[in-house]
Parts: sequence; C-alpha cells; structure tokens
Amino acid sequence: MAGMIAAMAIVAGGLGPVSFSGRFEGWELQALASESPLFNPPLAIGEVTATAKDITVFISGPISGSGAIVHRQGNVYTVLTTKTVVSGRGVYEVVTGDGRRYSVSPEGVILLPLVDLAVLQFTSSETYPVAQLAEPSDSQIYLTVANQPQTTLFAAGNLVSTAGTNLSDGYDLLYNSALQSAGSGGPVVDRWGRLIGIQGRFNTQSPTVNSAIAVSNFLRLAPTVGLNLGWRGWILSNIIQPGSKPRAIALSSDGTLLATDGGYNRIQLWDWQSSQLNATLTGHNSEVNSLAISPNKQILVSGDQQGQAIIWNLRTGQIANTITRSRPNLSNPITSVAITANGQTLITGSNQGIELWEINTGRLVLTLPESGEANAIAISPDSRTLVSGHLDNTVKVWNLLNGNLVQTLPAGERGFIVESVAISPDGNTIAAGTYREIRLWNLERGIRQRTIVAHCDLCYVYDLAFTRDGTGIISTSEDGTKIWNIADGTLLRTLDGSAKTFALSGDRTLILGGDTLRIWQVP
Repeated sequence: MAGMIAAMAIVAGGLGPVSFSGRFEGWELQALASESPLFNPPLAIGEVTATAKDITVFISGPISGSGAIVHRQGNVYTVLTTKTVVSGRGVYEVVTGDGRRYSVSPEGVILLPLVDLAVLQFTSSETYPVAQLAEPSDSQIYLTVANQPQTTLFAAGNLVSTAGTNLSDGYDLLYNSALQSAGSGGPVVDRWGRLIGIQGRFNTQSPTVNSAIAVSNFLRLAPTVGLNLGWRGWILSNIIQPGSKPRAIALSSDGTLLATDGGYNRIQLWDWQSSQLNATLTGHNSEVNSLAISPNKQILVSGDQQGQAIIWNLRTGQIANTITRSRPNLSNPITSVAITANGQTLITGSNQGIELWEINTGRLVLTLPESGEANAIAISPDSRTLVSGHLDNTVKVWNLLNGNLVQTLPAGERGFIVESVAISPDGNTIAAGTYREIRLWNLERGIRQRTIVAHCDLCYVYDLAFTRDGTGIISTSEDGTKIWNIADGTLLRTLDGSAKTFALSGDRTLILGGDTLRIWQVP
C-alpha cells in the first residue's frame, strides 16, 4: 500500500506522463532495504528513460500502437507488441526512435498462442538497442508508450501483483500508473531498464487495475511459433532449496546429472527436474570447494578446503580413490578440479600448484612448473590446452601434451586476483574474470581482444563460461548473472540472483548456485 501511495503522490505532484524531453531532477531511486547499496544499484531515472526510449517503437497501421525491440538476428529485428495492435487488415510499419520507417511484410506478423502477444519483424542494417529481458524483481516500474512517431510518453508506476494472477490472455502483471489508455503494446521496464512486460489493458475508472503481460510468456511461447532466441531465450524453469548455499556445483555434459556441495563434508546428487535429492555422499573432512563430472558420467571428483580430492564411482556412490597430496592443510585448499575429455586424468589447482593425477589409480603424474597459487583452471575441449588463473592476477596457458608453460598473460593491476577462467568451444579464445572485468585473448597469438567491464564496483567475476556457439560469454557476481556479446562487448541479458558458481550444459540448461539453485532452460 505504501508503494501505491508513493506512486500516486508522484502523479499528484505533476510528474505523470511526460515526454522524454522533460527534466527529471529531484527523482531519486532508493534501493530496497533488502538490497545491498554496493551491488546492482538501480539506474538513475535519466538512464532508465534513455534505455526505455531506445527500445520503444511506434507501430503504424490500421490500429496503431507501441512495441519493444526484443531480439536481433543478423539484420532482422523482432518487435514485441500485443495482438490488439496488429488486429487490423492492412500494411504495418515500424517507426524507430530515429524516425526511420520499416515496412512489415504479412509473414513478418506472428501471433503467439494463448496470450495477447504478437511480434513484428523488420529488416535494417542500422544498429538499434535490444531490450534486456527480465523477471519482475521489484515493485517500482516505468512505462513507455509511443503514441505517434518520435513522441514517447513516460510515467512511473508500481506493481500491485506478480503472483501469477491471470486475467485471461496472459495478463499476469497488475500495476497502477498515471499512464492511461495511451495505446497498447508499450514496454514495462524495471529500475534497471530491463523489459519485464508489455502493456495491454487499461481501466479508466481505477488506475490500480491496469494489467500487462510478463515477458516470460514471450520467452516460453517463442519457440512454438518458430522464433529461435537461443541462449537469450532461457526461462526460469525450476528453483531448488538445497539447505545451504552451494560453494560448488557440477552438471554433466548432457545436463541430466547435477552435483552440489551440501555443506561441510557432504555432496548432494540431484534430479533437478523434479527437485528430487537422489543421494548424499560423505567422505570429506572439510568443506567441498570444487566439483567435476566426467564426460561419461561414471566419475565425480571433489576437492575440499583441506586440500583433499576424492574420486567417486557414480554407479555405486562409493569412493574409488582418494588423492594423497604432499602438503594437505587448511592453507592449501583445492580451489578447482577438472577432468580431461577421455576421463582418464584429473587436474587439480591449489596454492601448491597445478597437479595431474591418474584417475584409475590416484597416482600423481605431473606437477606443472611455476603453477603455484592457482585459483581457477579450465581445459580446452580437445584437452590439449589448460588455462589457469592465479592469485597474482595473471593467466597462464599450458600445453597439456608436454606440460610446458606456453605463455603468461597479465589480467590487470597487481593486487587483484583472477577468480575464473574459460576457453571457447573452438579453443581459440580464452577469458579471465577478475575485479569487475572480463578479459579476452586470442589464444594462438596471445593478444588481448577485448576487456568488458562486466560487474559493479567491489564485485569479482566469480565464474565464467562461453556459450556453446562461442558468440557469448556468461559471467556471475554479486550483481547477477550476465550474458555478453563477445563481438562488441554489449550486455545482452541479465539473470536475477547472485551466484558464486554455475554450471552450463549445451545451450539448453544453466544452473546457478546461490542461496537457491535456479535452473534456467531454453523451452
């Protein structure tokens, strides 16, 4: 109720629907009490305004309205709107924020089933911003409507309900706002400028019962009409309460087997689709820091805080081997583990260095020279190359065929550390996550290709993974999990919730390990 009163007070003070040319001095967004002001702060009102304007288009036709640019593939842009806007017979045009007009062919109008949503597709060689898509995570919202070309209205509002209320046709977001009956199809964005819904139903008698359709409906139904959104199309398909915040998770390559540390000395094996806990493994004497599952799903490896690694037989749930290290102690934890593609060699990283072990016997095969203070490791798909991140903020590249150090790459200023590393599916690009930044190098030439300022101040990039097509990279930190376009470094999607670690299987399943296990999937 307090939020509703606050929104009405804004309208009463003369800050109702305004054009984008207006000034917004005095508008100050405060983080919720549950949110740390240090992590993922909301955008300033001017930034939200600019972001909303960039993604909003005017749709000209027999029944005009608004829409939001939600996807781009090559030169083909996809605009999300309501069926109401495209229900008339005739020719439609999309008018972008720069005033350009793009005709929409009849086959470029696609109606989504079950909900009052439609998409229009137009072709352009121009570059237009694409909306970040998100689930509602806050009551404060902002609404935009393009009621004629290059004239966009903007207003504040508050969500009243997001609890799955469905007033038919997919209208599951209820909100109040001064923006009334200004035209269907306008974007609803949150305080971070992310698209969370599409406006469609207005009640002129009561501003508290306007309704919008959550963008999750679009993500869920897009594949049914032939729209391939790839990894941008992930939807939140399940949430598991593991009992304790996982320090480590692992997902089999086919996405069917999930392992997490279960707190202290336990490892949990899950059927994540049903939230069923299948087994609990015990054998460590301290917290488990890292997990890896062999490609054939027969072996699980776990490394703990005291420097011990255990090799588990997943068919029996029994310990197959225990790695005996020369100096296991609390100051020398195993920070990361990995298994080669043939399933025969285990690689561990620790302050003591990087060591290669024979899985069948637990025998130490090799200690890589100059590999001390290893904080993270990643193996190339062909198992020929190893990349490691170190506490001195360097990245090292190793030839696993002979154990030689190929090159050492600085990942930024000394005093910081490399928290995460990754290798692209084609083996040509390596990435390192450090303080705020993702750094990308061409592996063959050792030349830095790009630096992405990926996360907020005081945030480290905890985990990294390339998408399977190699065009994107996923990073996670205190301010959420984010997906980046490698070609130009632009942010493409934010998944809510911080996670210390995650696991990726193909382009279909992503599991984030935070206070809960959040499972995202491509429908």
